[in-house]
Amino acid sequence: MVHRDIHLGMDWLLLIGLVLLLVVGGVTSFYLYVYIARTRNEYRAAQPDLRIANLSAMNSGDVLTLYPELENVGGGVAYDCVMHLGGWEGNFAIKKVYPRGPRYEKHVVAIVLSPEAPIRVKLMSHGYLRLRYHDRWEQKYECWYSVTQVNAGGVPPYIPHIDLEHHELTEPDPSVWDMRKLLRSPS
Repeated sequence: MVHRDIHLGMDWLLLIGLVLLLVVGGVTSFYLYVYIARTRNEYRAAQPDLRIANLSAMNSGDVLTLYPELENVGGGVAYDCVMHLGGWEGNFAIKKVYPRGPRYEKHVVAIVLSPEAPIRVKLMSHGYLRLRYHDRWEQKYECWYSVTQVNAGGVPPYIPHIDLEHHELTEPDPSVWDMRKLLRSPS
């Protein structure tokens, strides 16, 4: 009889230990999930998000001028911003682009394309407009916009068409531990 009670007591102790282990594991995983989600949200809130918000064009004779409007819709400052259009012999650079707030402003770029510009003379198989910038931790971001060439009269000059709706963003993808280290760094 005593032998049977010992086994019954050990069964209850095993069951209670297992339940406690599950409860502690569940609570720990919940707090770990909250910690990871909060870290990711803080990191995302500190990232810049530079986009071309609007694009206008002006024709003056055979010269076509494109005016892309850059805007930072993210929460952090974008540093060392460079915009380059494939087939254009130049680029546009801005030191800092601030997010919405007291220093916020949109930047309008003038891309002057003469009839002799390579993007207007030669048909390109893969045209692009690239927007490159860094965040406060010097991580690199690149935003690529597809450019197609429209032929108005059958012969050059071609008219470039920039697709603002479908862009590709190349951004850093640090681990949660790296995100936490970056957020705690004094930069």
